[in-house]
Amino acid sequence: MISKIKAQSTDSCIGQESRTFTFNCRQSALLHQLSMEIAAIGGPQAPGANFLTSAAAKELKPSFSQDQCALLEAYSDSLFSVLIFEGLKTINTSNPPDELPDLATLETRPDVLCLASRNQILLKLVDNDAFAYDLDNDGKLVRLVANFKGGGLTKIKAEPESRELSSHSGLALGPHTEAPYWCAVDAKDGHSPSPSSLILSALWNPTLEPTRVIPLPPVLERIGVINCLALTTENFQFTRSDSFVSGKGANGRDVSILAFDDKVGFSARFNSYRFSVNSNVSKFVKTAYSALCQRVEESTPAEYALTQESAMVINNTRALHCRDVIKDNRRVLVRIFGLSKFSTPIVISEDPLLVQG
Repeated sequence: MISKIKAQSTDSCIGQESRTFTFNCRQSALLHQLSMEIAAIGGPQAPGANFLTSAAAKELKPSFSQDQCALLEAYSDSLFSVLIFEGLKTINTSNPPDELPDLATLETRPDVLCLASRNQILLKLVDNDAFAYDLDNDGKLVRLVANFKGGGLTKIKAEPESRELSSHSGLALGPHTEAPYWCAVDAKDGHSPSPSSLILSALWNPTLEPTRVIPLPPVLERIGVINCLALTTENFQFTRSDSFVSGKGANGRDVSILAFDDKVGFSARFNSYRFSVNSNVSKFVKTAYSALCQRVEESTPAEYALTQESAMVINNTRALHCRDVIKDNRRVLVRIFGLSKFSTPIVISEDPLLVQG
């Protein structure tokens, strides 16, 4: 049976892989007001939104208790895998339509802009800056996760025969971190690092379909130090992400799965359906890769069903996430990537923050 991520007290949060931050009514009302102000100028994509987000975080922080501040700081320091925010205000009480509007229409809805703006503020509270890659999601900060391109349990209109493996399809997605996969903390050879975090909230999730998370520290502990060291060698390859802009991004060769950074410890880049081991490597590396795949497959994911009243921040260097096939095509999640205080990207523009992938 899949375990559920549960709320825990805010003390002794160090070493816990999942934690919950609960807003009180006054804090939630202030967060909602500040989110609406950013949404009113166009949401995270609008020039000036980054400045307003920083101001919003500064206005909120004095209202937090010592335990709440310690929880935010622990996530900021990359000490656990998942932070769930609860006690958030409902944005829109209306029921979802029978069929989703098209992507362009959804992206400009006031409730979507408000959820996205709130996500941007929540990222800032854990010292992550919302950003986009130039080669991914058409360079936009906000990505809507929904079955726009087929592959769900129920067919959509004009269901395509070939479905892409991305968050815009309804296909099941195996355990993965988010691309790109060249590096995780420091830029390398013209590539910015992978996202430090991703934050998700739900516009609609009528049947409470869960997001699943597999923290990696227990997996790495089980495969052992020797196998972990083998995974730090540059003997792996990956296939190009389907969310990349046409003509940009490429398959990758000679990358590692794990890296050690003195600020965050082990950082991972892995995708169960895009990574493979190079054919000409030693048996030690092949054994390590097989051990990782086996332990990930055997892991029991934690699950959490997102709503408008909650948000989930996943440490993308420390945890894998996955999902089952989409059962209700009305489900829409709002996602933004975050870069931590430890990351060194190649910056193209500051506000909105766009980095070179």
